[in-house]
Amino acid sequence: MFMDDLEHDEAALHAAIEKAIGRPDLPIEIITTGRWELSALITDRFAAGRVFLAGDAAHTLPPTRGGFGANTGIHDVHNLAWKLSAVLSGSSGPELLETYDAERRPVAWGRLEQTFARPDYAKYAAGVADGVAILDETAMELGQLYRSTAVIGAGAELPPAARPEVWAGQPGTRAPHLWVEKGGARITTLDLFERGWVLLAADERWGPAAAKAAGKLRLDLRPLRIGVDLQPTDGRAFREAFGISSGGASLIRPDGFIAWRSVELAHDPAGALTDALAQVSSAAAR
Repeated sequence: MFMDDLEHDEAALHAAIEKAIGRPDLPIEIITTGRWELSALITDRFAAGRVFLAGDAAHTLPPTRGGFGANTGIHDVHNLAWKLSAVLSGSSGPELLETYDAERRPVAWGRLEQTFARPDYAKYAAGVADGVAILDETAMELGQLYRSTAVIGAGAELPPAARPEVWAGQPGTRAPHLWVEKGGARITTLDLFERGWVLLAADERWGPAAAKAAGKLRLDLRPLRIGVDLQPTDGRAFREAFGISSGGASLIRPDGFIAWRSVELAHDPAGALTDALAQVSSAAAR
């Protein structure tokens, strides 16, 4: 509560608590007080062999920005869980696990730099945030970009984070939220993901392509046809949000991140999708 190493009396502690909760009229009982050490550390690597680090074992960030540290740890496990499941089940090769460090360690570093670039922590920065431009906090929480072999099309020229509406279906970012109708029910597109691989496309030729790719790689890939399986509230806005034309397709990973997209209808949809899915899933044809 106090960014210093001083002893504070009970009156000062009460005042700080009231300020934090925004109410002076609640009964407050201070049971105990203590000190904590401000730290900001990122491990050299998030994985080594069969050992994977997540949360505070991988990074410690000071409490600020509404959960930069806690959310980073939660997202670590969110990123790692489906990859472990895929490799342990035999559907993906062990190289998929290498993408955990590649995707998550830059995020941890980015959040550390963003914390110390801001005025309230700048005096503790010790040069770590020199020259770091402050990014929008919504971008940091919901719009960070993954770069790894489990993503196709996330180039070095792209920023590390941006607001979700700016990305417009960029591979390496979260699949966007949009309202759609499915089976007579109004749902968000987010309800379609995080159960396996999903392909979104309007053109009917992507359905057979998905079946062929899934069969060749022995992966669970669910094609959803826009306008048939899903009825967007606004078809044009839907395509713009995912950055695809009426002939394009978007491939969503089991964690809800976009792995690949074909903006237009590919010359060989089955071949293009199979090649892309094989890379981003680390699965081999069988």
